[in-house]
Amino acid sequence: MKSILVNPLKEVMNKILREGEIPETWKEAYITFIPKQDSDLTQVKNYRPISLLNIDYKIFAGILAKRMKSMLLGIIHKDQAGFLPGRQMKDNIRNIINTLEYLSVRIDKQAIMMFVDAEKAFDNVVWDFMLKNLEHMEVGRDFLNGIKAIYTEQKAKLITNNVVTEEIKIQKGTRQGCPLSPLLFITVLEVLLNSIRQNKKIKGVTIGQIEYKIKAFADDLVIMIEDPTTTVEEVLKEMEQFGDVAGFKLNKRKTKMIAKNMDQSAIEIIQQQTQIEVAKKVKYLGIWVTSKNIDLYKNNYDPVWNEIRKDLEVWGRLKLSFWGRINTIKMNVLPRLLFLFQTIPIIKGSRVFKEWQRVISRYIWQGKKPRIQFKLLTDVKERGGFALPDLKLYYEASCLCWLKDWVKLENNELLDLEGFDNRFGWHAYLWHEKRKVHKGFGNHIFRGPLIEIWERYKNLLEFRVPHWLSPLEALSVKKINMRNKWVTYSQLLVKEGGKWKMKPYEQVKEYVYDWLQYFQINEMFKKDSKELGYADQDSIFQREIIDNDVKIISKMYKILLDWNLKDEEVKSVMIQWARDVGHNIQFEDWEKLWQDGLNFTACMTVKENVMKMFYRWYITPMKLSKMYKVCNKCWKCKDKEGTFHHMWWECRKVKDFWEKIYIELKKILKYTFTKKPEIFLLGILGNEIKKKDRKFVYYAVTAARVILAQKWKQQEIPTVDEWRTKVLDYAESDKLTGKIRYLRDQKFIKEWGKFVDYLEHISEGQITLKGLKEAL
Repeated sequence: MKSILVNPLKEVMNKILREGEIPETWKEAYITFIPKQDSDLTQVKNYRPISLLNIDYKIFAGILAKRMKSMLLGIIHKDQAGFLPGRQMKDNIRNIINTLEYLSVRIDKQAIMMFVDAEKAFDNVVWDFMLKNLEHMEVGRDFLNGIKAIYTEQKAKLITNNVVTEEIKIQKGTRQGCPLSPLLFITVLEVLLNSIRQNKKIKGVTIGQIEYKIKAFADDLVIMIEDPTTTVEEVLKEMEQFGDVAGFKLNKRKTKMIAKNMDQSAIEIIQQQTQIEVAKKVKYLGIWVTSKNIDLYKNNYDPVWNEIRKDLEVWGRLKLSFWGRINTIKMNVLPRLLFLFQTIPIIKGSRVFKEWQRVISRYIWQGKKPRIQFKLLTDVKERGGFALPDLKLYYEASCLCWLKDWVKLENNELLDLEGFDNRFGWHAYLWHEKRKVHKGFGNHIFRGPLIEIWERYKNLLEFRVPHWLSPLEALSVKKINMRNKWVTYSQLLVKEGGKWKMKPYEQVKEYVYDWLQYFQINEMFKKDSKELGYADQDSIFQREIIDNDVKIISKMYKILLDWNLKDEEVKSVMIQWARDVGHNIQFEDWEKLWQDGLNFTACMTVKENVMKMFYRWYITPMKLSKMYKVCNKCWKCKDKEGTFHHMWWECRKVKDFWEKIYIELKKILKYTFTKKPEIFLLGILGNEIKKKDRKFVYYAVTAARVILAQKWKQQEIPTVDEWRTKVLDYAESDKLTGKIRYLRDQKFIKEWGKFVDYLEHISEGQITLKGLKEAL
C-alpha cells in the first residue's frame, strides 16, 4: 500500500503548505467523554473529552511536529522540560528539591514556591495570539501556512450514549489528539515564562549570580520567589496580563504554595494577598514535594509501597501461574517504584530493599519455602533466569545514571544548586574521596545516597583512571558560579611507546593557566596512574552511560546484574544434571535451551515446565525423607530410592513410559535418533533432530513431562493416548497463537504436518482432528 498512498499524500501535504488550505475531513473531530476518577459524574466538568481525528491529518501533523521539535530546542528555554527531546520531568523535580535543600541551609532567605494550576490551559489558547507568536518566532512561511490551515476552522461532533450530535464550531484551544498541540502550547506559554524571567521586580532564588525562578513541564509551572511579600503580587499581575491576550487563567483553588523560612504571620499575609493556600506538601508531576525534604520518603515511597503490598495480597489470592506472578512484579510493581527511583533517589542503605525482597518473595512463592534462590530468579532468561526485577539493582542503576551530570560537568546551573556548599570540585569527590575530608558533603538529600552508591561500585565501574576525569576540576577549590571548560585526561594525554604521558606544554597550553598548573596536573596523573594505571580505552560506564542518552537505566541495570550474578554463570543445577545424564552438557547447549527451549511457544505453562525441569523443582521422596520421617522409596515402583533422576528416568515404570513416547516420536518423525535423557527431560535436542521438526519435538517432550508431573505422587503412569491428547491441545493452542500473530498457515502446516499424518493413521478414533484439518 505504501507505493500507492505515499505520492498522493505528499502532493496533498505540499499543497497545504503552499496554499494554507486543508481538506474538509481534516477539520472534523469526533469527541467522546471519559469520566474522571473519583468525581461527581453529574458535573460536565468531571469528564475528559477524547478526540478522534482523521488519520491522514495526524500523519501530516506528526511530520510538522517532528520538524518543530528540532527548531524549538533553540528557542524554548531549558526551564521548560515538556515535550522536547532530551528534556525530562525528573530534571524539574531534581531542581525543585535541590532548591528546597538550599533554602533549608540558608535560613536567612524567605521564599515561596508557587505550584501553578491553570484552568483548562490547552483548551483556552487564543488562536490569533498563537499564530502571531509563531510569526514572531519566524518559523517560515510554508510551516506557518500549515499551522494557519489547521487553526482557521475546526469543527466537532460529540458522541454521547452512541448518539452523534450536530456539528459544533471550535474557535479556541489547541487541538486534542493532535501531535502538534503540546508544542504549540509551550510556544504560547513561553511568552509568559519570558515575561516572568525578565521582570526585575520578581526576584527568584539566587545562588551567587544565578537566579532560579521558574520550572515548567507543559502547563505545570513552579515559580520560585525570594522576598515573596513584596513580589508575589507582581507574578499574579504578569499572569493576568498574559491571560487577557492568550487565554491563560489561573485556578487559585488548585494552585498551592510552599513557604520556606517564613513565620506564620508572613504566611497569612501572603495568603491574604494572593487568595492561594500555603501547604506543607504539594503534588507536582506525580511526586509529593514537601516543605522539609526529610519528609519526602514518608510521603512518596511509603504510600506507593503500602499500595503495592495491598495489591500483592489481592493478587496472591488469584490463580496466577508462577511466571504470571513474576510478570506482575515486572509490569506493575517495577514501573511504580522505578518512577520514584528516577525522580527522587533518596534511599540510604539496603534495609528497605531487604524488606521489599522478603514481601515479593513471599508473594511469588505463595508463602511457601522458595525452591529457587531469589538471586537466580533475577537472572536474564538467556542465562536460565526468570528476569524477576531486582529492585535494589534498579535503584542503584538509577542513582549511577544521575551521576552523569557530576561526571560531564556541563549543566552548570544544576551543579551550582546541587553543590552549593561543596568545598572541592565534583571529580575530587568522585575520584579522590574528598567526602572523607568534607564530611558535610553526604548531608544532602541527593548527594548522600548518590555518593554512597558510587563508592560501592566505583572500583567495578572504573578500575583504572578513567578518560573522563578532569584533573583541573578535581584540583580546584570550589567557588559559587565557577565556570570553565574542564579539560579531561583524554584531551591531555598521549600514548607513546606503549605508555601514557602528558602531551607537551605547547600542545595543551590553551587548557592550562601556566607552567605551574601543567606540572600540578602531571604530578597528579603520575600519582593516579601509579596506583591504578590509566585505562587504555573508554570504560563500559563511559560508553554506555556517560556518552549515551538512550535506555541508560536499562543498560546500567544490565551491567550491575551481570556483576551480581558473575558467580552464578555455571549454576549448581547444571552440575547436578551433568552427573545424572552421565556426561558434561556443553554450555552452548544450555544457552540454546534457554533461547530456543523457551521461545518456541507463547504458552506460559509450557515455559514454566521447561524452567521447573531445569531447576529440578519437583519434590522427591528422597528430599521429603530428609525433611520429615517418611519413606524415601519411589512412589511408583516402591523398590528404589526416590531420587530426582530415578523419579524422572530410571524407575522401571517411567522407563517404560519414555520408551513408548520414544517409539511414537520415531513413527511421527519417520527417522530414528538416540534416546537420551537430556532430550526428553530438558529439551536439549542436539543435532539428531532436524531443524524443521524441532518445534514439534519441544512440544512433544514437554507434553510427556507435564502429564507425568500431573501423576507425580501416584503409582499410575500416563498412557500414550493421554500424551497424544496433550500434544493435540498444544497444536490447537499454537494454531490460535499463529492467528493472533498473523502468521501464515504454511508455517503451521510445516511444523505440525507430520503429527496430523500420524494421527490420521490411528485406529482408536479417540482424538478429533476437525480443528487441525481445517487449519491444514
